[in-house]
Amino acid sequence: MEASRRDFLSLSIGGLGAVGALGVLYPILKTLAPSAASSTESEIEIDVSKVPELGLLVRSWRGKPLFVLNLPKDLEEKYKYEVKDFSKNKLGKTNHEVLKDHRVFALIGVCTHLGCIPLWKPEGSDAVKAPYLHCPCHGGLYTPWGDNIGGPPPRPLYVPPQKVEGGKLVVGQKGFVEEIL
Repeated sequence: MEASRRDFLSLSIGGLGAVGALGVLYPILKTLAPSAASSTESEIEIDVSKVPELGLLVRSWRGKPLFVLNLPKDLEEKYKYEVKDFSKNKLGKTNHEVLKDHRVFALIGVCTHLGCIPLWKPEGSDAVKAPYLHCPCHGGLYTPWGDNIGGPPPRPLYVPPQKVEGGKLVVGQKGFVEEIL
């Protein structure tokens, strides 16, 4: 009788240890696995006719907000704001230099300072007399092309790979932007 109690206690403690080990390993394995958002939304198509001039269409791409902008042809001539010196993407260019030949394009709508979501101000404001993106949390200001013009953000907004196919903007495929900038 003494041996069977000891066996029962050994099995019980061993079982609790196994449950505890699984409880510790599950979150670790879950963290290491790729998220569903990154694998299921690797490519999306946006009908550019649905984005009005000076309009912003918000979609989700790889779990992040995607801003699709349609800028008028003459906006580049009117836009006279000084881009910060460090507002260069990994190609060593500004986003404007990469996107200036395209009226419709996509930006990842996450502020590069602390990850907030900027607001689109197509009418401008008293401080900025042209359309811009404004991160209200800490005052980050971006041009419509995503380049820094004010506030604490350390770099421009990210530009995903994208191309234009007919009347559609395909985000997630190499085209006029080859990789995330």
